[in-house]
Amino acid sequence: MNSPTPSPATIRWPQAGEVICHGQNRYRIGEALGRGSYGASYACTDQWDNALVVKVLIPNCQTYEQVRVDWHREIHSLLTLRHPNITYVYDAFELLRTFHIVMERCGGSVSRLFTLPNYDGYDWVRPIGRCLLQAIGYMHDQGYVHKDIHLRNLFWTYVRNELTPEDSQSVTFKVGDLGVSRLEHELRTARPTIPWMVAPEVLDPYFGEVGRPTDMYHAGLVLLAVVLGIEPSFSAEEIVQGVPQQTAQRLRPPIGPALQQALCRHVERRTPSAYQFWRALSSP
Repeated sequence: MNSPTPSPATIRWPQAGEVICHGQNRYRIGEALGRGSYGASYACTDQWDNALVVKVLIPNCQTYEQVRVDWHREIHSLLTLRHPNITYVYDAFELLRTFHIVMERCGGSVSRLFTLPNYDGYDWVRPIGRCLLQAIGYMHDQGYVHKDIHLRNLFWTYVRNELTPEDSQSVTFKVGDLGVSRLEHELRTARPTIPWMVAPEVLDPYFGEVGRPTDMYHAGLVLLAVVLGIEPSFSAEEIVQGVPQQTAQRLRPPIGPALQQALCRHVERRTPSAYQFWRALSSP
């Protein structure tokens, strides 16, 4: 008989200062970072003083055994997609009838950068684009499609300097939310987290099928936002009409033409690969 799904009310959530052990690893729980229908996330550190986040996930709408099958599949994806520009997963385990994922803690989403004094998107678009497109290229090489890249799951983070770990000023950028990734042949649809970051092919199959070009379109939207220094808001009608592409047309070269091709409404006309997108973006 399948076991019932535990409800949020019956879950014993971690408490600040508590230590959770898995094998040889010890995680000290810090402040709560957020809670939603999926579960909750907490800051934590391990025995090596790495700054981490633990996500405590609860099954929803299925039995525990059914969710465990999906869980193991997702963990396989997360542990397969290891790249310097993808958020690193340290550990994953079951505890007290909940699922835990331990991953590196980043500084914040790239949209936070828009509030910096004297922010100029043209200065930021290439450094961010290089990291983002390397991550996408690696996922595609492994046969995966992210299908939900957006401003809130592209993170900036400091690179630790072991000689002066408290005073590092080196920054890199990483893609997160790999739990939504799917092998390309398994894709059926793409449900965007942010409504304006939906690709035309999701709204109307006339524009093509969901797949690698969908990630190219999402990367184009993210980098368009980086250049503009704002989070745009395109309606479904504007997306179908090609307003994001028209917005990119007004940007100076080579940024404008590079984004314009990535934001083509028809998938067969888009930039075909992450590397070609980078070549267009970085051309003199």
